[in-house]
Amino acid sequence: MFRPARRVNWGTRIFAFLVLMLAVGAVGAFLEVMLPQQVAKLAQSEGAELSLARKGSADVNTSVTALWAELSPKGSLSLSDDRMAADLTLSQQTERAAADALGHVQAAQAYAAQADGLPFQFHQPAFIAGDRPALQHLEKGLSAAQKLAHGATLQLTLARHLSQDARTLAQLNAVVDARAWANAASIASTLATDFRSQEAPVGDPEALLDPLWGKWVDAMLAVTVDAQQLALHSAANQALLAQQDSRALAGARGQLAVSFSAAQNGAGAWQGKSIQPLVDTLTKELAAGS
Repeated sequence: MFRPARRVNWGTRIFAFLVLMLAVGAVGAFLEVMLPQQVAKLAQSEGAELSLARKGSADVNTSVTALWAELSPKGSLSLSDDRMAADLTLSQQTERAAADALGHVQAAQAYAAQADGLPFQFHQPAFIAGDRPALQHLEKGLSAAQKLAHGATLQLTLARHLSQDARTLAQLNAVVDARAWANAASIASTLATDFRSQEAPVGDPEALLDPLWGKWVDAMLAVTVDAQQLALHSAANQALLAQQDSRALAGARGQLAVSFSAAQNGAGAWQGKSIQPLVDTLTKELAAGS
């Protein structure tokens, strides 16, 4: 059955028109007012974080460069106790500063991503094109700085421990030379256990430690073990074994001096191979991001 279409009254038409105009006005207001304001707010926040990241990166670069300039010439294990303590404090501060600067980089990247992801934009916000590459450079540079600062912290912590062990070893040698066998055996037992506990830290690649220093630690352990054997056999009046131990101890002491000199003399080559590339990356990337 045919039914004529209902006629829409003028009131409904006017209401629909007003709703349409209101929607168009809301969209226009969002595009012309609210969207630019939101982008500007994000750009301001991103710029503030980028500025803090650049300042922090510059400070980190200065600290890391100064730190490794001191550690590299003869190796961290050649420093005096006072220098080890001061440099360890600096390395720990630098680790925290690098982490803070990297946090500012990541915050800036988050603000840039938010601005880039806002809907109804016809083009990318202008600040992103220049800042995003700079942030990427800063991130790479700070990653190298963190590796260098963390390596210095591990090295110097280990160096302070081994420096004390080296003094204890000198005490052990004096006690052995004095033929105080019971005391020597006790010191040697404790010291050998401690040296073995340092094998993992010495071999940790994150410590950026020249393997030649590992050989020095092995040489100290060898002296300690030979001294322990000499003390035990001498205390037991096993003269033949004691004579063999005495010869082995003399050879181990000679090797200890050789290994220490080799580690010091090889510091330059190790620095050029393993440290300088990271320092160069740090300097290059932070300069590109500044």
